[in-house]
Amino acid sequence: MTQDILLLIGMTVLGVYAIGWTRRIAPPWSELPLKTTAATIAAGLVVFLDLGGTAIDPSVRLLVVVIAPLFVAAPLAVTAAARSGAYGLADLITTALYWTSAGRDAVRRLTVQVALQRGDADDALARLPEREGEVMRAQALAAKRDWEGVLEVELPHEGDGAFLGSLARVEALVGLGRLAEADAEIQAMRVRWDREHKGPIGYRSLVLAEARVDAERGNLRAVRDALSDPLPGVPPDLLFGVVARAAEVAGERATAARLYGEAFRHAPMGRRERYEERLLAYGEPLPTPVRRGVGGVVTLSLAGILALLYVAQMLIDANLGPYLVGGFGVTASNLASAFTLGLPIPDGAAWWRHLSYAFVHAGIIHVGFNLWVLMDIGRLYEARRGGGNLLAAFAVGTAMGGYLTSIAQAGDTVILVGASGGVLGVAGALLADVVRSDQPNDRSLVRGLLQWMVLIALLSVAIPNVSIWGHAGGVVGGLLWGFLRQGLPAGAGLDRVAGAVAAAALALAFAQVVRVVLALP
Repeated sequence: MTQDILLLIGMTVLGVYAIGWTRRIAPPWSELPLKTTAATIAAGLVVFLDLGGTAIDPSVRLLVVVIAPLFVAAPLAVTAAARSGAYGLADLITTALYWTSAGRDAVRRLTVQVALQRGDADDALARLPEREGEVMRAQALAAKRDWEGVLEVELPHEGDGAFLGSLARVEALVGLGRLAEADAEIQAMRVRWDREHKGPIGYRSLVLAEARVDAERGNLRAVRDALSDPLPGVPPDLLFGVVARAAEVAGERATAARLYGEAFRHAPMGRRERYEERLLAYGEPLPTPVRRGVGGVVTLSLAGILALLYVAQMLIDANLGPYLVGGFGVTASNLASAFTLGLPIPDGAAWWRHLSYAFVHAGIIHVGFNLWVLMDIGRLYEARRGGGNLLAAFAVGTAMGGYLTSIAQAGDTVILVGASGGVLGVAGALLADVVRSDQPNDRSLVRGLLQWMVLIALLSVAIPNVSIWGHAGGVVGGLLWGFLRQGLPAGAGLDRVAGAVAAAALALAFAQVVRVVLALP
């Protein structure tokens, strides 16, 4: 299978999910979802024809290879540019690729959402979509503490996202000292919440709105109780700020000063000023802000190691081999690291090869896809369970992928490579962690994970040389670890032990790979 086909397979998988969320942020027949759908269909069609042995005109194939990633990944590129503060680049991509007001409005919503998360209210206001941008306008004005401006915005009253506008109104009413009106707004939110589909945005907005009013009344215990459970998607500085305000009104000055300091440390640049004012009023020095990154240190480290191992794999294969083994041409890296069945390779199914096959990949697209999914899902799981559990889920998923392959394909000739089993192990552990939760965010995550796993299973069956059993084993291993971890005592100590054991097993497997490589002629 060529690298361009592997790229288009990745674009097809990504496109299936991109179609779903583009239809949520834009009308179904508008430019953004239509272009994403067309690019996904074109990529999938070329893959289908190529795997079926149908000749494809080289110019058509090249056009799809260029166009498909452009329109499938463009919204991701816009979001990444905005997150780095490069709003001009985000605007340039939007203008270059989308030519109708509906298409540009949809992509601008992504830029505005990121600007609001970063606290860049002026940048958000400058890029509001031409239509249906009232909720974002209210949020941006609330971020600027333009309370009267917030109350002048005509807000929608239907849909999960409309709760964000109601939350902005509550903030404005609290800021103006009109608590009775804020209570009435919250009551209206609660009625809508009970009547409508209970989505995660509405849940977060209602909890925060009630906490803000309680904070303004100095009801510190109620605020702490309301915010004791995680609210995914809410920046930590906002949570610290609400509790700090409750402590301040309650007269607990030392607690308020400490919490305002934590809010300042975690706040993006655009929101630090409000916390700085309170700290200076208390005569407190400004703490050093937390260094902001993409999060997930162990996830990033693991992804970096796998990327470096792929570079090492290319260097080894360029200088050694290939080798003829049992009538098959086998690269040096696969000879040293792959999990194998039915080939006369020394220790081809040894215990350590149940782990070491994750160190090598079939190509740049293969490793790139695995790293992308690991970064996406791994950081979610690490944020919930810590880096030690992430390493354990990766190791157990990898080992189970090899084990299930050895059972299901006993007697076949198999060369199993790639970190997919480990990545799916992390996905399985995350699924086990959220499947029993009643939080709206977790229910949405369960649906997304299940849909993604079904798609991976279908691709594993449809695409030659993709290991369905390695993938299935990874999910099973991850589920086993996830449920096992829930039954063990909570505590960082146990998590560190699990991570240390997993890291030691992976390191021992790697040492065996090095031993084999050094022994190659």
